[in-house]
Amino acid sequence: MRRLFVLLKYGLWTNYRQRSGRARRLPGFLVTIAASFMIGLPLGSIFFETFKILSSVTINSHDLSALLILQWTLLNGFLFLTSFVPSLINSFSRNEEIQLLLTFPMRRWTIVAYQMILTLSMQSFPVVMYLFVFPAYVVARGENLFLGLIVAFLFVLLMLSISVLLSCVFGLLLSKSVARRVTVVGLIATVVLFFLATQFLPNYVQVLLTRDPGTLSATLVKLTHPLNIFAWPIKALDEPVYSLLMLAFCFLLVLLSSPVAEKLSFEQTSSTGRARNKAFNGGRMFWKDFKLMARSEQGLFTLVYPVIFAVLFGLSLKSPIPALLISMVLSGTYVAYNSAMLTKQELAVWPLPLVFPLRDVDILLPKLFVPSFIYWGLFSALLVFFKFWFSMSAAAFLLVPTVFVTFVFSSTLGMFFYLKQPSKAEPSNPSRVLNTTKVLIVQGLLLLTSLVYILPVLPSLQLALLEFLKIRTIVSFVVYMGPLGCALTLAFFSKKLFNRAKELFQRVE
Repeated sequence: MRRLFVLLKYGLWTNYRQRSGRARRLPGFLVTIAASFMIGLPLGSIFFETFKILSSVTINSHDLSALLILQWTLLNGFLFLTSFVPSLINSFSRNEEIQLLLTFPMRRWTIVAYQMILTLSMQSFPVVMYLFVFPAYVVARGENLFLGLIVAFLFVLLMLSISVLLSCVFGLLLSKSVARRVTVVGLIATVVLFFLATQFLPNYVQVLLTRDPGTLSATLVKLTHPLNIFAWPIKALDEPVYSLLMLAFCFLLVLLSSPVAEKLSFEQTSSTGRARNKAFNGGRMFWKDFKLMARSEQGLFTLVYPVIFAVLFGLSLKSPIPALLISMVLSGTYVAYNSAMLTKQELAVWPLPLVFPLRDVDILLPKLFVPSFIYWGLFSALLVFFKFWFSMSAAAFLLVPTVFVTFVFSSTLGMFFYLKQPSKAEPSNPSRVLNTTKVLIVQGLLLLTSLVYILPVLPSLQLALLEFLKIRTIVSFVVYMGPLGCALTLAFFSKKLFNRAKELFQRVE
C-alpha cells in the first residue's frame, strides 16, 4: 500500500517549469475536480427539479423518481464498465512507465491499482454524472445529503472493484486493439448520454407521467430485485444492510482480482506474418499515415465526436449554423492534433525513414493531407445532411472548398507547433502531443475563420449589412469575397508555415 501511495504522489502531480526556470508542481487531479463540478452541478440541478416533480407520483410504495434513478444508475453503470474496463486493459501496455515499474520490487497488483486510478482520472465522466445525480435524488426525497454521498461513493467503489476484476480477467484474453476501440465507443456513448440527458429529460418526464401505471409498477418490481446490484444504492437508503453488502463485495472482488493481476503480461506484443517485398515510395506514405491515424489511441473518437456532437447540437437547437461552427472548430482542432501525432510517430522511429528513398516533402505532406482529407470528407457529409434536413440555401456548399483550406492550415499549424517544441508524454496523458496553449491558439484561429465563412449562409446578417451599407453590391462583395479572401490568406500562411516546418524537420536529421 505504501508503494501505491508513492506512485500516486508522483503520478497525479504534473510538473511544469516557470519562466524563472524553477520547477513547480501543479496538482492535475485538482483540474479534474474543478472540471467535474463544472459538469456535475448543472446536471445535478436539472435532475433535482425532475426528481421533485416525479416524487409526487407513487406506485406500489415507490415514486416515479425511484424509477428514473434506477434507470440512470443502470445506464451509468453499464457505460462505465464498457468504457473503463477496455481503457484500463489498454493502459497496461500503452506507455513506457509500466516497463520502468516492472523493474521495481513491487507486485503487479500494485501496478494495476495505480493504473486504475490514473485511468479513472481520464475516464471520470460517468462517475461524475452519477455522484452529482444520486445526491440530487436523495435531497429531492427529503433525506440526508451526507447519506446520499456515502451511498453514491460506495456504489462507485463497487463499480471500480468489478472493473478491476474484469480488466484483469479480460486482460489475459482481450487484444489491446479491441480494448482501445471498445473504450472509444463507450466514451462516445457517455458523451451522447450526457447531451441527451440535458436536452430531452423534460420530454422523458412527460412520457413517464402518461404511461400506464401497471406497466410502470411491473418495471419497478423487476428493477428493484435484490439480486440487481444497480438497485442496491436505492435500497441502501432505507435498508443499511445493502451498504454493508456493497462494502463487503468491494473487499471480495479485490481479493479475487489480486491473484489474477499477478498473471498479467504488460509487455507489448506484435503479430508475425509473411514478409512482402514491395517498393516503398512517397505514395505509400499516405497509406502508412492513414493506417497510423486509424490505429491511434484516440483515432476513432476524434473522427466520430465532431460529427455526432454537431448533429445532436443542431437537432436540439433546430438550427444548423451553431452546429456547423462547432464542427469546424472541433474538426480543425483534431486535424492539428492528428498532424502532430503523425509527426511524433515519424520521429519516434528516427532515423529509420532515412533508409528509404524519400524526400522531406514525401514524409511531411501525407501528415498534412491525410487528416485534412478525412475531416473534410466528414464535414462535407455533415453539410449535406444539414442542407436537406434544414433546407439550407445552396450557398452553404461554398463552405466546402474554404473549409478544406482551413483544415490544411490547421494541419500545418499542428505540425509546426510540434516540431518547434516536441512535447513529452506524461504518465497521466501519454498520448499528448500539443499543450493547452497551442490548442487554444488553434481553436481561436479556427473560430475566427469559421465566423467569416458562415457569412453567405446568414440571411439575417446580410439584411443587417444591407440596412447599414444601403448598397446591395457592396453587401454581396463583403459576404462572398470575405470568405474567399480569408481562405486565400490561410493558403498563403500554410505555405509559409510548411516551409518553416521543413526547416525544423531538417534539423532533426
